[in-house]
Amino acid sequence: MAYQALYRKWRPLSFDEIIGQNHIILPIRNQIVNNSIGHAYLFSGTRGTGKTTTAKVFARAVNCLNNIDGNPCNECENCLSILDDQFIDVIEMDAASNNSVDDIRDLREHVKFAPSKGKYKVYIIDEVHMLSQGAFNALLKTLEEPPEYVLFILATTESHKIPATILSRCQRFDFKRISYDDLLFRLKFICDQMGVNYEDEALRLIIEKSDGAARDSISSLDQCLSVGNNRLHVEDVIELLGFVENTEILKLIENLVNLDANALFLQVDEIIKNGKDLNQFINSIIKIYRDLLVVITVGENYKLLIDASGEYIETLKSLSQAFTQTEITRGLNLFIELSKGIKYSQNKRILFEATLVKIMNIKSDNTIEGLIERVRRLESLIESGNIPSRRILAETLPKESVAPVHSHSHPNPTREARLPADSREDVKKQDAKPAAESSNDIESFVEFTEGDLEMEGIQAVWNEFIGTIRVEKKGIMHVFDNAVPLTISGNRITIGIAPENKLFMAMIQNPVNVKYLEHLMAKLVKKMVSVQFEIMEDTKKEAQDPESQVRDYFKEYKDVLEIK
Repeated sequence: MAYQALYRKWRPLSFDEIIGQNHIILPIRNQIVNNSIGHAYLFSGTRGTGKTTTAKVFARAVNCLNNIDGNPCNECENCLSILDDQFIDVIEMDAASNNSVDDIRDLREHVKFAPSKGKYKVYIIDEVHMLSQGAFNALLKTLEEPPEYVLFILATTESHKIPATILSRCQRFDFKRISYDDLLFRLKFICDQMGVNYEDEALRLIIEKSDGAARDSISSLDQCLSVGNNRLHVEDVIELLGFVENTEILKLIENLVNLDANALFLQVDEIIKNGKDLNQFINSIIKIYRDLLVVITVGENYKLLIDASGEYIETLKSLSQAFTQTEITRGLNLFIELSKGIKYSQNKRILFEATLVKIMNIKSDNTIEGLIERVRRLESLIESGNIPSRRILAETLPKESVAPVHSHSHPNPTREARLPADSREDVKKQDAKPAAESSNDIESFVEFTEGDLEMEGIQAVWNEFIGTIRVEKKGIMHVFDNAVPLTISGNRITIGIAPENKLFMAMIQNPVNVKYLEHLMAKLVKKMVSVQFEIMEDTKKEAQDPESQVRDYFKEYKDVLEIK
């Protein structure tokens, strides 16, 4: 006899053998026992969760001559005939290849004939979502009012593609992914029946790859048993299914923590030379990062949420102490993005290595998680008494988050006394800069003083503020003719702009100009400031028309000005 695949050989023959779907099996069996069977059922769920198997058991149960508590006996003439695919009253149809209107019209013609042997004529339509719109329309009437001896069982992995008119005519049952414990029980049962010598860790790896699908796990078991000798060891599973051991992944994560780029790149090179699948490897990393997040976040109940050996969980617990929740979330997000993009990349290795470097080099990461982690590290330095120097600040914080400064003639001895030696040297070098240094030098840092902004202080430096603008920013100097500081709120200064210059408000509100003005004022008052602008009330009785304003603004260029 030809070899039969394990998933076919060990396909459940009764409702009792179907695992992980008790919420479906119980009502169906009760309907059979109580003789309250519907005329149409929809079985929806991901691959390998038992939809077709349940449909086949259902078809035998309703036609069984010796039904036992809703289960088929699998011994009577009808059951044996159905098992051998010889029963003409059970029709299986693949909608993926028979999806036209003509196919459904043929089905409607056959529905008219009563069953020849069984009580019910059962139509099992697999992948029903593949039917065309015309085919669905042709099926509607028959599905709504079929003869009393007809039973439709529709199976699909994509129920959202099925028209609502079809869904409303069916009893819908949603199949769940099968749990780790149920799959482990089933695989152990098959191995015991076959006399296979197996390791629990090997079965765990097979289940991990199946993603809750019984058929996938049994097919993988079939593949791993092909090495012969009726044994199933971890090494065989890793070799045949392209797995990378958890210890290898944990080692990679440890190298990330230690910022050991040399070891990381050598490890990646070894993985690729061994022919491992990078997609599978990245998915395994994501799973371990998820487990680390669970260990850090959940507390003592983390063992209930991680299906793994005790040794693996203890290793996770030890490794988690080297992470913060933000670090794990950041790494998890980067690896998830990598898993999405690497499928379509022509240079998978380069993309993988670049992501590893990005995780190690947090200074280059401007995501929310990256910035939070950088701030957390600075806070840790401050709390430990190690006030970070300007050099450390420049390397840690993004430039836009540090206010620019300019030179000072008087160092602050109190501030220097609080800084480490290297920081004091940085301060001295900064304070030694010449007073004529440009206000556009954003690589230095302002030495801010304590206290609130006061209008007297702003007015004291106002002439210097306007004079510097006239020298350094000739493009906007005319806008500040007759401009005055109006109000102060916290660290925000409101500057009043003369009414005749209101046409040019958009120009000075440009982010580049606003940043320049804030930096210039911060240099003069030694405080962090922000500026906003307001048009002052026009004291003239008659406001100038727009053309007059333009002429007045360009009065120095009257020989070349032409208004059109």
